Amino acid sequence: MSEDTKDIAIESDHINPDPFCPVRLTPIRNRGRVTDKYMIELQRPDSPEWADIAGVRAVHTANYRLVTNQQVHSMAAGVMAQTGMTFKPVHTWGQGHSKSLLWNGRHYLERWYTPDVKVATPHGSEIMLGLEVRNSYDGACKVGLAFFAMHCACSNQFYGDNILGQPYNFSHIGQSGELTGDIEGALGELQGKAEAFGRIVPTMRALTEARVESLEDFLVLRRKMTVTTGLEFRDRQILDELDGHGITSKLGIVVGKAYGPPDSLWALANAFTAVMTHAVGGLRGQDQSGRAVDFLVTEAKERLAA
Repeated sequence: MSEDTKDIAIESDHINPDPFCPVRLTPIRNRGRVTDKYMIELQRPDSPEWADIAGVRAVHTANYRLVTNQQVHSMAAGVMAQTGMTFKPVHTWGQGHSKSLLWNGRHYLERWYTPDVKVATPHGSEIMLGLEVRNSYDGACKVGLAFFAMHCACSNQFYGDNILGQPYNFSHIGQSGELTGDIEGALGELQGKAEAFGRIVPTMRALTEARVESLEDFLVLRRKMTVTTGLEFRDRQILDELDGHGITSKLGIVVGKAYGPPDSLWALANAFTAVMTHAVGGLRGQDQSGRAVDFLVTEAKERLAA
C-alpha cells in the first residue's frame, strides 16, 4: 500500500484498499470466445492475482478509455503546482467521511484546500477554496474536477452550482487514458475559480440575512426543501447541529461562533453541510450537500427580494 493511503476513509469491502493499485481492462469471454465487452480488474494486495469489480456497471464497451486513479492524482498534483498556490489536504474529522481521500473499491475522491484563496464569513471564521478530483471504475462519476467552499472552522464542504459552478469533466482522454489534453483546461478552471472566489461573499451575506421567522415558517421551508430537492431533512441531526449539540460539537467545535443565529439560512446551510460532510460523506454526501445549498441560496434570494 502506498504511503498516501494510510488515512483513507474506507466505505466498503475492497479487492485492494490502495486506490493507486494496478488496474486493467480484460476482455470478457463467452464460451471461450472473446466478446466486445470488457471488465475492470484490480490486482490484489501483495499478490500476482487479479480480481474483477463485480456488477454490470463495471462492464464496458471497446470504446471505453480506462483512466487510473494514479493518473488523476498525478494530473491534479501537476495542476496545483502550476498555480503557484499552496494546497493542503482537507482536515480529518470524526469517523473519516471528511478525510482528504476516499476510496470504496470503485470510485475515488481526493480533496485539497488552499489557504491562499479565502474570504471571511459574516461571523469571523474563514471560507477557503477547495478542489476535488474524482474518478470511478464503474461509471459512478466522470473523471474530472469539482470545486467547493470549505468552512475551515469545521471542514464543512459547500458544493452546489450556486456556489462555485458545475464540475469540470475531462473530455480529452487518449487511447491509453492519458489526460494531457485536459491539463490546460483544468488549470484555467482552477485559476478562474480562485480569481472569482470573492463572489461567494454576497451569497453568504444573503444566507445570513434571510431568516426563518417562526415555527410555521420553518415547517413550510422544510416541506418546500423536501419537495424541491428530494432530500430527507434528517430532522434530529439538523436540529441538534443548529442547537450546538450535533456532529460538529462532537468534534470539539463551538458552532454558535461559526454559524451565527440559528434562525438564519446560513446556519441551516452549515448544519446541512456538516451532516452531509461528516455523517454521510462520499459522492452521496457531496450530491446531497450541493442540492441543499443550491436550494437555500435560491430561497434566501427570493426571501430578500420579497
